Amino acid sequence: MIKLLKDILQRPSRYASRLCFVLCIFAIVGVPRMLSLDAHWSNNEALWLSRSAKFMSAVKEGKFSETFIAYHPGVTTMWIAGLRTLFVKPNMDVENLAFARCFIGIFIWVGIGIACLLLYYLFGRWTALASFACLAYSPFFLAQARSVHTDALATTFMLLAVLLLLLYCQNRYHHRYLVFSGIVFGLALVSKSYTLVLLLLVPVCLFLFENRKKHSGIFFTYLAEILCFLNCVVLTVLSVCPVFWTLELGLIALCLFSLTLVLLKLMKAARIRIGIIIAVLAGLILVWVQATQIIWIVFESINRAITIPHETEKFFFGNIVNDPGWNFYPFVLVLNSSPLMLPFALTGCFLLWKQRKDIMEKNRQFRMVLVLVTGVILFTICLTATSKKMPRYLLPIFPMLEILAAIGFVEGIQWGYAMLHSRFGIDKIHKYRKKLAVIACIGFFLIQVMPVLACHPYYGTYYNICLKVTDITKIITVGDASGLDIAAKYLNKKPNARHMVVFASPLAAQFIFPYLQGRVYRVDRLFVGHPNPDYEVVYIRDSQIGRVPQTGTRNGELEAVITLNGIDLVWIYRVKSKEN
Repeated sequence: MIKLLKDILQRPSRYASRLCFVLCIFAIVGVPRMLSLDAHWSNNEALWLSRSAKFMSAVKEGKFSETFIAYHPGVTTMWIAGLRTLFVKPNMDVENLAFARCFIGIFIWVGIGIACLLLYYLFGRWTALASFACLAYSPFFLAQARSVHTDALATTFMLLAVLLLLLYCQNRYHHRYLVFSGIVFGLALVSKSYTLVLLLLVPVCLFLFENRKKHSGIFFTYLAEILCFLNCVVLTVLSVCPVFWTLELGLIALCLFSLTLVLLKLMKAARIRIGIIIAVLAGLILVWVQATQIIWIVFESINRAITIPHETEKFFFGNIVNDPGWNFYPFVLVLNSSPLMLPFALTGCFLLWKQRKDIMEKNRQFRMVLVLVTGVILFTICLTATSKKMPRYLLPIFPMLEILAAIGFVEGIQWGYAMLHSRFGIDKIHKYRKKLAVIACIGFFLIQVMPVLACHPYYGTYYNICLKVTDITKIITVGDASGLDIAAKYLNKKPNARHMVVFASPLAAQFIFPYLQGRVYRVDRLFVGHPNPDYEVVYIRDSQIGRVPQTGTRNGELEAVITLNGIDLVWIYRVKSKEN
């Protein structure tokens, strides 16, 4: 990477046009992601806006012990969403929401760009370009990236950590990639606790690739690499989390940093000493002991997620349940994937597996694909074993599968060329080669991208077009509060809207409130002497889990239905005067 940057600076004319093209594509594709950021207030965003404001206030006042607000721990979300307090007064309004989403979106978009640069070094330019298209328009990833929450940031950092680790495995002399991987994984860890699963992938990745340094202390070399990775993770966590900004932990971190430098120097010289390994282990244990009170709270939250289902019921295959069972995540994967993702991912794995013994480069790529597949399987199994299940928890496997799909697309085109070449000869195929490539890319764009863009800005309503043959609302809980802002704008156009009284179903009230000019009341929290309603709003999720019937509770007359991507999401009932 550094070598490429030096080459660009030395010979700018050679790379100017390519760089300009890449930047233009990056900007053009990025602009739609940043539009309509004030649309539909989704789950828990108000909570994270509040947390980030408290977090930034505690940091400014030097009350670092008060920055441990969430056990997720969600530190990166609070840092980034808290940047809005530099531009607007922190409140629970749409302006704050848009600013927070903008900052998070910028970080994720830059992360995608870096990921594609790393993919360029790992798989080449065509796979990198295809991966860029897949990652940029991965519907589930895009929907979560426009939300003030933890999952999209954690997913981005996890992806970068895996790619940097793979890049290190290509050349074990470049330890900077191992260091960067540990740093980025540290950021993932302070974003969401479930990223701990990635630790299982690190030894698999290191052992899967042959170490080119042939010497007798190979075991200690692997151990040193893992310890170096863990040191970088721990140092990043201590640096990013203000709750750890104490004198004792600062001194321990300084010692650990010094030991890491020594360990890296010994690794570079291929002279690992057991004494330094013991010292590093002692430093990590000391950090654990010093920070055990905070760390243990995070592990307790993980234990609750494993043993206790989510408090909000889910509708899944006709049943209302808290824990939907083992088949929940496989169905979520199919539901939220693009129609080409899984077929192309399987195609890529199969084609590289077939060529692994014939071509050295394909063998190297196949091992990297094997690491990505292992990550997908490990993460899915670990999440399935927990009792608390949410669709967005599965998000980290989607970018990995999108990369596999990009590999499958490129490998599929190359395989197609080879087949046509053997059948018709090189002259005829070469004549139509560019045309065939253009047709393939246009088809890929229309199937992969257009259905996603059609959902703008309500990307959470997207679902696999292969499932259009059925009524998805009869199978699984749908909606991420999409459509409630449209319902509010519809009601705001009514005469005397500021004095309007609206009864909303339980999960709808908090999401319609920021947009509605009138007053909102939850139908399950009415008090004696409450004002009579003018309208009642029913949200599909409340209807699916049986909290409120789809027809409402006030015998109102159906006036409007909000439909997005073919799904009826919100029903607006005008309450008759005689019912008031």
